[in-house]
Amino acid sequence: MADVSLDKDINAQIDELRRQINKLSTVLTNKIDTASDRADEALYSSKAKVASIADHARSEGRNVVRAARENPTATSSVLIATALLGVLTGLLLGKLSN
Repeated sequence: MADVSLDKDINAQIDELRRQINKLSTVLTNKIDTASDRADEALYSSKAKVASIADHARSEGRNVVRAARENPTATSSVLIATALLGVLTGLLLGKLSN
């Protein structure tokens, strides 16, 4: 008799565990679906923003190239001044680090 009672108790526990596993599986599936939807929305939003930024960067790049072609003397002057500023900054930082 004790064995039959013990078997029923074990079977009841197994059934309860199965119900809990099914419930957890359902909850987990719902959470994964929600996270997937949010990731899709974020990706779509990011793609649009990146495309907009790329278009703006292309436009600005064209403007810089056009300005450089129209003013070659000014462009070379700016490049030389920038190079000199970089060399002086490097020398200054080198002396400060010693």
